[in-house]
Parts: sequence; C-alpha cells; structure tokens
Amino acid sequence: MKRNTAVALGYTQQMVAPVIVASGKGEMAQAILAIAEEWGISIVKDEILADILSEQDIGSCVPEETWRAVAAIFAFLERGIRDKIV
Repeated sequence: MKRNTAVALGYTQQMVAPVIVASGKGEMAQAILAIAEEWGISIVKDEILADILSEQDIGSCVPEETWRAVAAIFAFLERGIRDKIV
C-alpha cells in the first residue's frame, strides 16, 4: 500500500522559483491536507510530482527539472482564481 504524500508550496513574484514550505507522508500528509482544506488552499493531486518534491528539504526551491510541471499547476490555479473573481 502506497503512503500518502503531501507537499505545500509557497511562491511570490519576487522569488526565483516556488519554495517547499511543508512536506510529509502518511499522517503528516493528512495533516497538511486538512490544514489546506481548513484555510481554503487549493489542492492539486499529482503523485509523481509530490514524490519528487518530498525528497527535497523544506525551505528549498523546487528543483529546476520540476519547474514546468509546477508552473502548469500554478497557471491552472491562477486561472481558477481569476474565473471566480470575474
């Protein structure tokens, strides 16, 4: 049975790349997801990307090889936010 993995990312336009702000597996992943839900933070399920990002240290930028996938997720979320505002 595969353990759940969750990774939380932070990003501002002043940053070079998004930063890993939280990461965990199993119960810790469930806690991260519960906090995201409680605060209305969007959750995107991508098991492969989560596995890659979970190997990085908290506080580090996402690896360059994941930039395209992470950018696509941020663009998707941004479009959804704009659609709600308009």
